[in-house]
Amino acid sequence: MSIQRKLPDTTELPRPYREHRTVDFKHDKKFSVAVQAIFVLMALVALGVALLFPLSLGTDWRLTISIPVTLFACLLYMAAHEATHGLFLQLMTKVRPSYAVRFPFLTTGSHAYLTRRSAVVVALAPSVIWGIVLIAALLTLPQDYLLTAYILLALNFAGSAGGYLISRRGLPKVGVVWRFEPCRRVKTFSTPSSPRAIL
Repeated sequence: MSIQRKLPDTTELPRPYREHRTVDFKHDKKFSVAVQAIFVLMALVALGVALLFPLSLGTDWRLTISIPVTLFACLLYMAAHEATHGLFLQLMTKVRPSYAVRFPFLTTGSHAYLTRRSAVVVALAPSVIWGIVLIAALLTLPQDYLLTAYILLALNFAGSAGGYLISRRGLPKVGVVWRFEPCRRVKTFSTPSSPRAIL
């Protein structure tokens, strides 16, 4: 069995691998700007869809009800988003993840090492799963809840900007392993013979 296949089940980095790159979501300016740009773009797309297409998002709720309900739903979604990252981290690595609050973010991390494929699954799982759940909610919920559900759907795709960047095609498929650390940091590790990793 290759080292690459064993990595998701270990907390120790095999000797041929060495640290290649650390990306701090908060302090890496280039990465942070890219995440913010994707977030704004996705939010504008959601706004454009709502304005251009005949979506029935009206509600009879007063603003004093609609705004608190939506804000509370967003907080619940953020917790569910990170819990989904954590669930898939544990499923892939068999290592219990850690959770922390780093205002204004909730964070998930693990000291286990993942292959690229596992890392991509962990990064994109919340966007895919909650995207399906929220689209189903838009098709089934009573009218008064639709605006809140649509805002959550927009937040789901826009808030997954970091996952989209991590999963982009420019990364090599083999020879690189990953670790999702607490405090919104991602590290990649490679061997001297690995293809160049771009993150």
